Amino acid sequence: MLLTLPDEVRQLLRLVQHHVFMIYRDEEECYFLFSEGMIAEQYNIPTRFVRNRTLTEIFTKHTYSVLYPNIVKAFNGISTQFEMMYRERTMLVSLEPIIRGKKIEEIMGSAFDITVQKEAQKELSAALDKERQLNALKSQFVYTVSHEFRTPLTGISMSAELLQHYMGRMDEYTKRKTLESILNRTNELTNLIEDLLTQSSAQSLSTMFNPEIIHPVMACQTIINDIAETFDPLSHVIEFSYEESLPVVHWDIRLMRHIIRNILTNAMKYSPTGTTILIRLYYVQGVIYVSIQDRGVGIADKDLPHIFTPFFRSNRTETVKGTGLGLSIVKEFVELHGGTIHAESQENQGTTFILAFPEL
Repeated sequence: MLLTLPDEVRQLLRLVQHHVFMIYRDEEECYFLFSEGMIAEQYNIPTRFVRNRTLTEIFTKHTYSVLYPNIVKAFNGISTQFEMMYRERTMLVSLEPIIRGKKIEEIMGSAFDITVQKEAQKELSAALDKERQLNALKSQFVYTVSHEFRTPLTGISMSAELLQHYMGRMDEYTKRKTLESILNRTNELTNLIEDLLTQSSAQSLSTMFNPEIIHPVMACQTIINDIAETFDPLSHVIEFSYEESLPVVHWDIRLMRHIIRNILTNAMKYSPTGTTILIRLYYVQGVIYVSIQDRGVGIADKDLPHIFTPFFRSNRTETVKGTGLGLSIVKEFVELHGGTIHAESQENQGTTFILAFPEL
């Protein structure tokens, strides 16, 4: 039995990164026989302090609750290895039974601090998850863009072929409708390209960010009027309400127009024709809020955390044209103003987007 260690051996063990120890059992209590190594010194549990002391005296209840079942295994002749937390560090502990004749009187143990390795493993795992997400986004991007380009291009091609082969037989009305179809499909492509370019350049827009002091009611009313003229006649009812005596804001009107237009356009796409879209402007404790509420199909709970991710599109919206870029761009533009955006939604009940901006 190793009752005493020579000083030379003890000094050598103190240089070892491990914690080397021996435990013996007397009835139901477990005691340290020796405890050496750099970790033992670091955590103030070397032999000179813990020899012949019970483990319950030295370790917390939680640490002991992890350690004890493995000690029992070792005293039953089973080698064991496990991880445990000790003083906010992760330790890899190994226990080996020492058999003398037919009895196991002691167990030899070693512990190694693997905190750095575990943290590196977590970082690697996070990096791999991010890489998988990026690959998924790339795949979604290729699928979305190819699909969105193919649809208008097919329409343009068909209309062009009709004009090429049958223009001489067409009356003026049919010619005009065919040309309008080409023009509409071209506009779809233009909008798609603009979305892609806006997304790719959004990071550099901070250098072009040009906010001005403006009254939020005037800004919102101007933007709503512009949208109403664009979609004349409007397919939905837009109700705009606001509190009196709102403070001025520091907004870039170009970016705010894009933000509100995108959310309003989505509300029109995903809610029945003729329903009302509510826009509210209000103030709470230094923050200007803009909320836009529709009565549309809503967003599934599982999709809600992802709606601001580039190229993400819910299964519920696959029948409606779009790139999945709009809300990610909106979020970047809101954050340029020092603001935040989030959505609240119930399926088949509608969605509310809430934008919060700091007052000037």
